[in-house]
Amino acid sequence: EPLSQTASELRKLFAQANKRLGPERLVLFFDDLHLLFTDDMAIAAGFLTSLIPLLDECPQLHIVFTLIQDKLKGLEHPLLDGAPVFNLGPLATDAALNMVTLPVKDILHFDYGVTKRIVAVNSHHPYYLSLFCHTLLNRQVHDGWVNQRDFDSALGEVLDSPIETFTQIWDEASWVERAVLSGMSAIQGTHGPLTDQEITRFLQRHNGAVTSQVVVRSLDALADRRVLVPMGAISYRFHVELLRLWLQEHTDLSEIIREVNWDRLAAQAKPSPKPKASTPPLITQRKEKPERRRNLLWPIIIVLLVGLCTLTAGVVFATRYVELPLFFLAEPTSTVAAIVPESQEVVTDTTPAATSAPLEPTPTATPTPPAVVARALPSITYMGRDIDQSWRIYVMNADGSGVTALSLEGMEDTSPVWSPDGQKIAFVSQRDGNREIYVMDVDGQNAVNITRHPADDWTPAWSPDGSQLAFSSLRTGGWEIYVVETTCLNAPETCPDRLTQITNDDNANILPVWSPDGSRFVFNSKASGNWDIYTMATDGTDIRQMTVAPENDLAPTWSPDGSQIAFESNRDGNVEVYVINADGTGTPRNITNLFGANDHGPAWTPDGQQLVFYSNR
Repeated sequence: EPLSQTASELRKLFAQANKRLGPERLVLFFDDLHLLFTDDMAIAAGFLTSLIPLLDECPQLHIVFTLIQDKLKGLEHPLLDGAPVFNLGPLATDAALNMVTLPVKDILHFDYGVTKRIVAVNSHHPYYLSLFCHTLLNRQVHDGWVNQRDFDSALGEVLDSPIETFTQIWDEASWVERAVLSGMSAIQGTHGPLTDQEITRFLQRHNGAVTSQVVVRSLDALADRRVLVPMGAISYRFHVELLRLWLQEHTDLSEIIREVNWDRLAAQAKPSPKPKASTPPLITQRKEKPERRRNLLWPIIIVLLVGLCTLTAGVVFATRYVELPLFFLAEPTSTVAAIVPESQEVVTDTTPAATSAPLEPTPTATPTPPAVVARALPSITYMGRDIDQSWRIYVMNADGSGVTALSLEGMEDTSPVWSPDGQKIAFVSQRDGNREIYVMDVDGQNAVNITRHPADDWTPAWSPDGSQLAFSSLRTGGWEIYVVETTCLNAPETCPDRLTQITNDDNANILPVWSPDGSRFVFNSKASGNWDIYTMATDGTDIRQMTVAPENDLAPTWSPDGSQIAFESNRDGNVEVYVINADGTGTPRNITNLFGANDHGPAWTPDGQQLVFYSNR
């Protein structure tokens, strides 16, 4: 319809809205405003003009546009005078994690560490997080679970799909910029910032004519277009980690380098003669960088200042696909699993090795773990990893000192639990290609695969006498609970009848834990439609539902005296640790009770007086 008629109808609409709103505000969002832009800007100008009367008819109306930043530069209109501009870039860690989990909190459950890997590979960026999570949801919605392997499969699918922004970056790059990008993605052993010297040396291995001046000029050009983020004076990282992985999949460095006339570029990059010939060209180039860095501060300062005006402004802009330079600190993440019985010696070490540089996995069949020594203190075993590294099993003293790694990098070892006598640790490992239950000595030696099945086996739990392990498995197509004998660990093939299936109802049964007297299991099931806590006799009979909240209750564990059960729940909007009476009476009590934080994985101290858990508080 003609624009004037559209404007008239809109004015009538918002005049009615104004009568019904009262003191409330109405926010009108327009996405992709740049799609209206043409050479003469007539369509965009007419559209914006038609909106001006709406603000008069409806004083409570606020308008928000999104558009690509480059298009904003050529846009001038009275409606936009004084409108604050915000650059949409990376989210804070908690916000990024919430973006992954909250929309699917009743649909998907994530293995430990998966959500942080999703956030890390997408560099906290909302656009790529949305792209990745959309793919992940479509893949896992019927299973209801996301493990490390599901993450890897979803990542492969995302990288194989057409990512418009990455294709645009590649198409707009010159051949030398493509060589720099492809070279950065091909450098092995790093996912963080790279110095220009590292990039130059790597490219010189493929062509000796590569010069640092040419590389630096390309790096700066890519940083100006926000393809790369400058990290200090001479280092750079990709604006999103996903781009680095995409380049690995879709580019061939050798072919790209052959397309570049390095000799000609080197001649063009030579600086003009200076009065002081002794000044190295590289240093001259470095002196230009701080000025460019300082110039980048002005947009940040302006954004912060105009942000103060948003409560009274009628129009707000947000530009998409833009990042300002930010610094990220990578910290090791860990999850508490269990505590050694109080009467046992601790296996630990005084060397804080858990946060040091991870060891590369060796090709030998039986690698030798670090030496450990005994300490006469209680000890905690847990799983931990550095960002983008594999999960490993650790032990430490009860006060957090003496951190020692028991497994090497590359094994993906998770879910450790102490045996009742404190002499062995059961855990889950992917060292054989799928998740299997292993048992090892407390010094990390003599790891034995006790499940040996092509389906995933998970969540081990010892019987009170240490003769059996309960676990959950996908070997029948859905999660069910099994029990395996541990009396023949050194020769599993000699015990053909050592496995017993406990549940078989297709209700997704996981996380079994023995009661202290060995008579019952507490476990998780989706029999009611969401994750609730149940108990049953160890032969699978006498099933009793312990929790009935519509939210998810997970990770149950008995207190040492058998009178209480601790678990985690998101019934208050965030994940908290609760305790209930083991007989099902009474009301669950919130023990952690810190709104906004997520508290997971409760484990009782041997005396039953405290709970250990891990938290993002």
